[in-house]
Amino acid sequence: MDKVEELIAREEIRDVLHRYCKGIDRKDWPLVRSCFADDHVHNHGDYSGPPDEFVGFASEILKKVPATHHSISNVHFTFNDEGTSVSTEANFVAYHYVQEGTPEFDPVPTNGKATDWIVAGRYCDKLEKRDGKWIIVRREAFHDWERYDEANQTS
Repeated sequence: MDKVEELIAREEIRDVLHRYCKGIDRKDWPLVRSCFADDHVHNHGDYSGPPDEFVGFASEILKKVPATHHSISNVHFTFNDEGTSVSTEANFVAYHYVQEGTPEFDPVPTNGKATDWIVAGRYCDKLEKRDGKWIIVRREAFHDWERYDEANQTS
C-alpha cells in the first residue's frame, strides 16, 4: 500500500466510524448495522455477540434516551503489511440525555429525574477491506470513565 492509498483508506475508515456515530445519534439502526460485517463480533459494556443482536441491545437502551451525541477523535491506525486489514483505536465521548420520569434505567440511576450521562472511552476495532469497502469485523468498546448528574433545566 503506497502513501496515497493509505491516506484514502484512512479517510474511508474514519467515514465508517463517523457513520456509526451518526447512526447511533439518529437511532438509524440500518445505518449502524451497515458498519459491521455479518461475521462481526461486538463487545461493548454488558453486550457481547453478533451485530444484529448489538443493534437490538443498543436500541433497547436508547429508547429511554431522547438525545445522544457521540464524538470520535484521535484515531490511530495499524495496517497489516498487505493493507487489507487495519486495527484502529479511536477515543470517543458520548453524551446521553435521559428524560425525566425514567426511574428504571439500568446503566445509571436517575431517581426519576432528567439526567445527563457522559461516557468517555475507546473503540478498538479491526476492519477489513471486503468487496472494495472497509467494514468493522471486531469491536472492543472500553468505557474509561463515566459520570452522571441531574440535568439542568433549560427554558
